[in-house]
Amino acid sequence: MRFVFDLEGTISFHDEKVSDYLTDMLAFLCERGHEPIFVSSKSIRHMLTLLDKQFHNSKMVGGNGAIICYRGNIEQIVAFSTSMFSKLKELIQLFDATYLVESDWDYAYTGGAYHRVVNDVDPYKLAENHHLEDLSTVWKITILSASNRKEMIEKLRKLNVAVHLIDDGEMIEITPLGLSKWNALRTLGIQKRNYIAFGKDEEDVNVFDFAQYTILIGNNPALVAFADEQLIVDDRIEMKIVESCKRLSERFKLT
Repeated sequence: MRFVFDLEGTISFHDEKVSDYLTDMLAFLCERGHEPIFVSSKSIRHMLTLLDKQFHNSKMVGGNGAIICYRGNIEQIVAFSTSMFSKLKELIQLFDATYLVESDWDYAYTGGAYHRVVNDVDPYKLAENHHLEDLSTVWKITILSASNRKEMIEKLRKLNVAVHLIDDGEMIEITPLGLSKWNALRTLGIQKRNYIAFGKDEEDVNVFDFAQYTILIGNNPALVAFADEQLIVDDRIEMKIVESCKRLSERFKLT
């Protein structure tokens, strides 16, 4: 059976590396013939920093479905079209915006040394910070500041892109329309009712909807109706995740 794990807030807490305890649980699943698969809203680069090296060749879906990685290689990326990227760059210039722009692996960052996101951009120095013009496949733009933020949001919402206000509305996140973790999993060969899903985010709804069995971590109202099991986050959460995995490993053991 495939076990699909969202990372942040599901098996990685406080944006820290998956604990040794849960890493041993993932290894246990592999020993029993199951396959752990990892999904995230973050870049593949960021996902690798959260996982032990023994899982770096696993199937991964980053950027809420924008990027697919398998055996350590980026195999697919859903990016802005060339014309759309040009329009977005024009708005960045018009509003003198600072930004974090994510490509398949590398990025462009102009937020400075003291912006609160800087420590999360590339803490292990795995990639390179390029000039915006040097990036060709871009799947996310986060506007950190702008000369007229309100007007920039208005203009962005007239384009054919997804616009989200994050960090209490202080930053603007822009992605291509139609990103889907489930569509990315299908591209990786995952079939309906052929996997178990652990998650907590609204973006996990379609992953939960097509799973054989689902475990909600925490209490997200958007996912409660899709969850077969709910684990409340407390000081025993990792123990509860391990207990669930062991029980499900036996229930859905390979024959």
